[in-house]
Amino acid sequence: MLISLTGLFGPEEVKRLFMKRNFSKGTQGSSDAKKIKSGTTWPVLLLSATVLACLLPFVNKAFNVDDPLFIWTARHIQSNPLDFYGFKINWYGFQETASKFIENPPLAAYYIAFVAKLAGWSEAALHMAFFAFAVAAAIGTYYLAKELCQRPLTAALTGVLTPVFIISATTVMCDMMMTAFWVWAVFLWIMGLRKRSVLNIILASLCVAASSLSKYVGMSLIPLLLLYSLAKRQGRWAWFLLIPSAMLAGYDLITRFLYGRGLLLNAASYAISYPGKGFLNFITGLVFVGGGLISAFFYSFFIWRKRTLIAGALAVAALLALFPVRDFLGLFPAALARYRDDSAFHWLFIGQFYLFALGGAGALAAACSDLWNSRDAEALLLFLWIIGIFVFLCLLNWTINARTVLLIFPALGMLLMRAAGRAGLHGRPAGRFLVIIPLIPSLIIALAAARADYDWAGSQRAAAFSISSNYQGRGKNLWFLGHWGFQYYMEELGGKPADRTRTVVQPGDTFVIPENNCYVLPPFLFAGYAITREMRVGPGGWAATMNPLAGAGFYGDKVSGPLPYMIAPVPAERYFILTAVRRFALRPSPEEN
Repeated sequence: MLISLTGLFGPEEVKRLFMKRNFSKGTQGSSDAKKIKSGTTWPVLLLSATVLACLLPFVNKAFNVDDPLFIWTARHIQSNPLDFYGFKINWYGFQETASKFIENPPLAAYYIAFVAKLAGWSEAALHMAFFAFAVAAAIGTYYLAKELCQRPLTAALTGVLTPVFIISATTVMCDMMMTAFWVWAVFLWIMGLRKRSVLNIILASLCVAASSLSKYVGMSLIPLLLLYSLAKRQGRWAWFLLIPSAMLAGYDLITRFLYGRGLLLNAASYAISYPGKGFLNFITGLVFVGGGLISAFFYSFFIWRKRTLIAGALAVAALLALFPVRDFLGLFPAALARYRDDSAFHWLFIGQFYLFALGGAGALAAACSDLWNSRDAEALLLFLWIIGIFVFLCLLNWTINARTVLLIFPALGMLLMRAAGRAGLHGRPAGRFLVIIPLIPSLIIALAAARADYDWAGSQRAAAFSISSNYQGRGKNLWFLGHWGFQYYMEELGGKPADRTRTVVQPGDTFVIPENNCYVLPPFLFAGYAITREMRVGPGGWAATMNPLAGAGFYGDKVSGPLPYMIAPVPAERYFILTAVRRFALRPSPEEN
């Protein structure tokens, strides 16, 4: 830590950082913040109502992306609870045991199994169950913000009313569960140190374990809370972090016994097996942070001076001048073709790419500025929180995605409110109104992106129902390529996922290839073997979260593109329906999506 701080500030500045102010006393978290001591019932109710009002319109959202993996695991758990990944599934184009490719721990799947036992497997039932974690994450952020900044309700809303929060909350994946446990772990740990409460510290340690067993990145809490405790000069409490460490070690041993390898260590090796591309990943990470947490961009106009804003805008422009966007889009041929051929799309892409990068740079600058100005343990906590997740996003994770950016939202809201306090907004008569203004455009963009994701998920469900009703039950096989939600609904309706290593398609069989999916083959490979029809599903729209034609890759930049979402006209989803006229066998092909 000292080495990294020295590189950031220089040796003399680091010396002043530790000698001039006492980290154990805190500044803005105690004296400057003047935390409100009044009741908290109405802010919690208002925050909960706001979260549910944003999410309930999407309660019937179709299962999509990795949702099916959690649902299939939950179904297996109901019949065999002690062997959670002991089943086979075709997810990469061939049949494989789940323990060999699922890179998340099973806590979310156990939760789904419990909920489904009580309420069934419908989209509405499972989404409502996961909305509870969104509310818990928002409330935990509010309570944590009360300890670290002024205007805790606004701090919580700043993170909640963002695309990354609302979209992530409308999935049944593990991300929101992990984030909720993370926030409460940090809050309980801070309160435990402040009150010297063994109970709070133990509860915080259990939340660390629960966060880690929801998603492995939750393990980052262990060094984060350790460094915070040392900064507060209360390192003796760090021994309690052995509780989650022991639980994770036990989990690794159990999976080693069940599946012949420790899934915890295997997930770490899987992540680092996809090395980042340095500068390219850094820029893409900025774009995902700035786009996913778009409120940071809008708050920049209120918390930074004009000279700082202009200097920052020029610095980001100079950085992007070194970044060959056109060459980068060459990794995504569909987006590059549209970028070249459609001048309106060209400028929309450039504009959003730049604005998102600017917002991401502002978020990182807020963390650095807060540490420099406050120089207390709380500023160090928020700095390490955001920088640590950003480094993981860009360098350690197998792909850059908005699901990882979700973990930044609680810290960012607090940092922005601390910056607003230094800018004098809290002391102005109109400050209460001004500090809320950036939430309005952020919410509008968040709902637009969430609706685009909802429509995309629904189009896959609609396509599966339409294809099944038209081509199922003719005495022939209905095969399909592609995964995500399309696979879930196709299998529910009797379709068969094609195995790239062994499937043989017979004359008369129907073979379906979605255009916007993963591990698919281009239909021209089957010219002469099948008659191809094209089906379009959905009316298109004005935004996309996962579409190679738009360069939008919310769930993974390596799959679809370098933006978390794209505000631009998007065509309807295309599906190619092949009716085999000759027998042909599938073989692994390098031409994968």
